[in-house]
Amino acid sequence: MKMTVNNRFAVLLAEKRIKERRNISLQEVSKKTGVSRRALYAWENNRVNRFDVPVIDALCEYFGINPGELFHYIPNEKPKATPRKVKKPA
Repeated sequence: MKMTVNNRFAVLLAEKRIKERRNISLQEVSKKTGVSRRALYAWENNRVNRFDVPVIDALCEYFGINPGELFHYIPNEKPKATPRKVKKPA
């Protein structure tokens, strides 16, 4: 079974921008968290292949959230079986 784990970094950053009514650049987030802009760009675009605990810790502290709030799990459902057509007697 295949599953997908997406991060919510872009959503959380957008919410923070709205709440604070200002633009918050990745450079600013980088300075406050110690996470590189390149890594933050990957998080923002959901192109993270490996979740490092120090990065998760820094982002959770920055946003004031728990790790579970940073991720969104999408299970792939198994395809439903197609019912077979029953031939009617002639």
